[in-house]
Amino acid sequence: MSRTLMPRADFLSSLVFFVLGIYMVMEGIAMPGAGGFIEVGGEPGKVPILLGVIIVFFSVILLFRSISEQGYKLTQKPAQEVAEPTGALRSALTAAGCSFYAVGLLGASIAGHDVMYHEATALFIFLFIVGFEWQSAPELGAGRWSWLQNKMPVVASTLQALFGFLSADRAPLVWVIVSALVQAVLVTWAVTYLFEQEFYVKLP
Repeated sequence: MSRTLMPRADFLSSLVFFVLGIYMVMEGIAMPGAGGFIEVGGEPGKVPILLGVIIVFFSVILLFRSISEQGYKLTQKPAQEVAEPTGALRSALTAAGCSFYAVGLLGASIAGHDVMYHEATALFIFLFIVGFEWQSAPELGAGRWSWLQNKMPVVASTLQALFGFLSADRAPLVWVIVSALVQAVLVTWAVTYLFEQEFYVKLP
């Protein structure tokens, strides 16, 4: 898919996921028991309600982002089509990585060490982000740094003082690595907490 068409795809996808999330919340509330729960704070209504709320939350973010890029203009022809030749390769790598993570890594034992869920998940997310953002690191780094300087000048000044020794060509690569590490830790913690503390699922 051309990059010029992505805002339209995001706009339509956000609407579909928003409706899906609302439907899941309504079905969860309608499940048997007082207030939609067999027991207060218990199952089965809890799972679809929480998942539905999460889907709605991220669909709204996607909706606003697509609107900011004029994705709602469905009938307007894009000014320029930019081909994405690596789309098929990225899809294949994503499928292979997800399969290896789900089948080969979770629950595996490496050199006598039983790989835990949070270890495998954090490593997978980190490598996934770095692998897919490495080639575009200069562009992404410049955009994120500009945003940080505008929105959080104090944080930007602190980071510049700490990492000012990095050369201009290496700074974007370090930015990608650090941001990927932070995202991997936060997402792993959130997912682990959600499943173990809210869904009562014991993870490997």
